[in-house]
Amino acid sequence: MDLRYLTVATALSVALICSNVTQADEPEPWVPPGDANLALGQPDHFAWTMFIALNWPADVDAKAPDTNAGFGADGPVVWETWAEKTEVFLPGAPDPGSWEDIGLSGTRAIGEGIPVQQQLMLADQPVRPGHGEEQNVEVRMNKSTFDYISANALYSIDGQQAMFYAGTEIGFPTDSIEVKAVWREITEADKPRYKWNIFTDSKGDERLYGLSGLHFTSAVLPNWFWATFEHEDNAYRRGNYDEGWLIPSVDAVACPDKPVGCTAAPAGIGLEGTAWEHYRLRGTQIDYTDDYGRPIVLANSEIEQGMQTTSSCMTCHSRSTIGPNFNEAATYRFTPEQDDHPPGLPTVMRLEPNFVAESGHISGYIGAPQAEWYVLPDTGAHSWGTYMKMDFLYSLLTADYKSTGTNEAED
Repeated sequence: MDLRYLTVATALSVALICSNVTQADEPEPWVPPGDANLALGQPDHFAWTMFIALNWPADVDAKAPDTNAGFGADGPVVWETWAEKTEVFLPGAPDPGSWEDIGLSGTRAIGEGIPVQQQLMLADQPVRPGHGEEQNVEVRMNKSTFDYISANALYSIDGQQAMFYAGTEIGFPTDSIEVKAVWREITEADKPRYKWNIFTDSKGDERLYGLSGLHFTSAVLPNWFWATFEHEDNAYRRGNYDEGWLIPSVDAVACPDKPVGCTAAPAGIGLEGTAWEHYRLRGTQIDYTDDYGRPIVLANSEIEQGMQTTSSCMTCHSRSTIGPNFNEAATYRFTPEQDDHPPGLPTVMRLEPNFVAESGHISGYIGAPQAEWYVLPDTGAHSWGTYMKMDFLYSLLTADYKSTGTNEAED
């Protein structure tokens, strides 16, 4: 057995023994943690334990950890074998098939992922330039998440609305996990310090990309557990559209005496000598506010670019919702002077994740959700009362209507 496995397993066991949280049977380091008490009592420890499990070398064919490999070995890691969002939410919303149908390509195409999601979702706001082929983002889900989406037909707007009209709450299993990864082009000299991958550009040329941000959420808690990691280089990025780190990192594992403002990686958990020693925990989130009622802010400078100081993972994702359709043409008052008004197709009603502040900047929602957010507009004599929450997952918002492939309803 690889000695690095023994190092990681021993270090994690010691960390648990020294903490106030204990587990009867400490799992192997490649097993994602599922202890809600650990998530609540030692969130930063939970985050690093999950980080190691997600980034354990993968047995690609089995879509599982390679238990014979040591942590930090080259090649795909566990989360890279999971289903990518674009493989689940397809044009025309067909059934995505079985988990076994999801494959892993040795290379990724630039543009397969999504631009920064928070910017994309503001439909009337252009996506800020400067990324393009410079930055690539992907969202992946584990088998538990995939199976729940598939079993409940949540891969289509039709399936989501069926649950809305039936009043059936969406609730993912507690072992559901979703990952968002951000990649940046790097040089050959950077390679030893990054988790790297080969991407192909629009010309078919291969280019070297390094993992610059990794965000995960786990349904281990009712409002999910949130953690975000970044490469240490991000703190000082000063490109045309870079900001660096505008809020301090918080890590009680790496800096137990002074967690706020921590810039170190934890020692003794198996990161040393691997590319992963260059990644930092920016913070975790298990509640909307702190003990004094102040909104908790958590941001990844790559994912929440432009809105780091008004970012809350939990609050933002609490606005993942589904409502009825809205058809502007159906409520349009036609007059002889306006008889050329083109009829429109209905669009699904959802809450926006962000808003444009008076300054013109994109701003996020922070703090506890407000009841008035979820009240649907009055549409007449009878109106559905509220939007239905979709259990914090924004990936569901990329679903299409069935059959059309246009993200619009059929005639």
